[in-house]
Amino acid sequence: MTSSPSTQTPLSAAPLDETRRHWLRLGGTALAGLSLLTCARAATPHAVGHKFFADGRVKPFGGNTIICHLPQQDAGYASFDALLDVYRDFPHHPFMAKMAPLPPSSYHMTVLGCADDEHRKPGLWPHGVPMDAPMAECDALLMQRLTSFSLDCELPLRMRVDDQRPGPGEGLRIEMAPVDAAEERKLRRLRDQLADLTGIRAPDHDRFTFHISLAYLVGELHAEEREALERARRAWHTELARKVPVWHLGAPEFCTFDDMFAFRRRMYLV
Repeated sequence: MTSSPSTQTPLSAAPLDETRRHWLRLGGTALAGLSLLTCARAATPHAVGHKFFADGRVKPFGGNTIICHLPQQDAGYASFDALLDVYRDFPHHPFMAKMAPLPPSSYHMTVLGCADDEHRKPGLWPHGVPMDAPMAECDALLMQRLTSFSLDCELPLRMRVDDQRPGPGEGLRIEMAPVDAAEERKLRRLRDQLADLTGIRAPDHDRFTFHISLAYLVGELHAEEREALERARRAWHTELARKVPVWHLGAPEFCTFDDMFAFRRRMYLV
């Protein structure tokens, strides 16, 4: 039995213009996908252009904040020493070449992030302070408001390393949580009081998670580097939780800063 010839023209026999259009369609689709993938991989880390330059140098970034520095002396120094062990381990990890480590002297936990020179809009800038006010004027006005603040909660603030919470993916930080429900209520109430007094209430105010920043991402990590970072991050969290089950933090401090390397205490909140 003789088979009838196919009525479909093979691609090799198609007219030249049609063949060219066929491959251009395929090629265009592939190139578009490749372009999107390349853009995703080349995404600039959030800190670059704001807090750091792409080469890891710290960038001018003025502002103010309410924090608890990690104690380096007397009671509570064990937490600072434990973080120093993490800092000493940094050079052993190739992914750190794409990160900008913070100096240990800057280690702190934020109680309430306040104002900075780049984000001048409602919620992130103190209510009642002109949006174009110099940063020094903003610092002074917030200090004036905070002089009337009375810290009515028990110290120290008691925290623990939260080794189950995932990292934000924008650098390296130690995730912290209050030791129990009572401490959680105390800290949330403190944040609400300070937000009402300063007139600063960020969109994530109620969702804010406590942490200690150790390094900022300044270069895009490859998949293997991200996996290595996550393994190291989890190992560091586990070891810190073992070494210091409860972290004791003293009175919150109103601080000003010119960049991410130093937070200068202007007053304790008492």
